[in-house]
Amino acid sequence: MIFDVLANADRYASVHPLFAECFAFLRNTDLAALPVGRQPLGSSGCTVIVGASAPKTKQSVRLEGHRAFIDIQVMVAGEELIGYVPRVLCTEKSNDLANDFQELQGTPEYLTLRPGCFAIYFPEDGHHPGIATGAYTGLIRKIVIKVPVER
Repeated sequence: MIFDVLANADRYASVHPLFAECFAFLRNTDLAALPVGRQPLGSSGCTVIVGASAPKTKQSVRLEGHRAFIDIQVMVAGEELIGYVPRVLCTEKSNDLANDFQELQGTPEYLTLRPGCFAIYFPEDGHHPGIATGAYTGLIRKIVIKVPVER
């Protein structure tokens, strides 16, 4: 897992062959103007998902993992708690291979994702996104870029 601010994103471009393209998109796009929904990012196999939703309780959100895709999660408006736990410290509760979604059981630690911040979750990471901070009660506007693990 990587957690940082977008101003430092270029430091991580060499971690994966598609990260430079993803960070260029984030840097050169009016993220607040993107419509809610899914769109491809170039021809690389990356997908941009723009969401707007109310924050949830820890109990109502499943701890998750992915094997085929890396998540780059970027807060555009609002704030949320995001949980992280190494996958080796989790057990798998369910596995939806068709949608690359594994529900995990584990005990995450939490950080606050605010506008201008991003988190990257790899297949080795369990994550618990979209949790209310208590301080913010409005809609969360967040972008998730799904990056194929295999290029």
